[in-house]
Amino acid sequence: MSVAPAAVERHDVVMRRTSILAAALALALGGCAGDGPEGDDEPEDPATTAVDDATEPGTQLELGESATLAWRPAHDVEGELGLTVDEVAEKRPSVLDGWTSDGAVRRARPYFVKVSLANTGESDLGGQDVPLYLRDTAGTLGAPWTLGGDFTACQSGPLPVPFEPGDETDMCLVYLVPHGGRVRDLVFQPTEAYDPITWSGEVRTPGRG
Repeated sequence: MSVAPAAVERHDVVMRRTSILAAALALALGGCAGDGPEGDDEPEDPATTAVDDATEPGTQLELGESATLAWRPAHDVEGELGLTVDEVAEKRPSVLDGWTSDGAVRRARPYFVKVSLANTGESDLGGQDVPLYLRDTAGTLGAPWTLGGDFTACQSGPLPVPFEPGDETDMCLVYLVPHGGRVRDLVFQPTEAYDPITWSGEVRTPGRG
C-alpha cells in the first residue's frame, strides 16, 4: 500500500507524539517509585476514584477475564468502566508499511490488542483515553498508537463519542514494542502511585489462524 507524502508526514507526527507520551510515562514510572512522603495519611490520588465493586489494584487477570475499573480521566469526570482484554496478537512489521518512514518504528514489533468495554458508571466517557498500556519484556510501558481513520487493520484510539452510561463497544488497540522486545502483559495504571491491574496469557503469533 502506498501513501501520499503528506499522509505519511501526518501519521509520523501522530506517532511521534504518542511515542513521546509513552516514553515520558515510562521514565516517570521507572524513576519516581518510592519518592513520596512517608506518613499515615496518604493524599487522595487525583486520577482515581472509589467504587465499591471495583477490581482491587494489583489484581492479576488472564486474557478474557473482566475487570471493573474506576478512575478520574478529568477533574470533573469520575469514570467506571468494565474492561476485558480479549486477545493479544503479534503482527509482522510489514503491517505498518506505508504508514511511517521512521526506521525505529519500522523495526518495532506491532501488537493488536482486542478489548471489550462497557460504561458501568454515571459519566459520559466519550473521547477519553483508557490508561491501558502494554508492558514489554524490558519492563517499559507503551501507550496505544493512533494511526488515523484510514488504518482499517486496527482502529486504535480513544473511546467513541459519545460513550454514555450503559454503552458498550469492542475496540482494537495498536501497540509497538522496540526491536528485540516482546509483550509481557497489559497494564491498567492511571497514575504512577496506582498498583496496576494486569492481563497476561497466550499471545497469537503471525501465521496462526
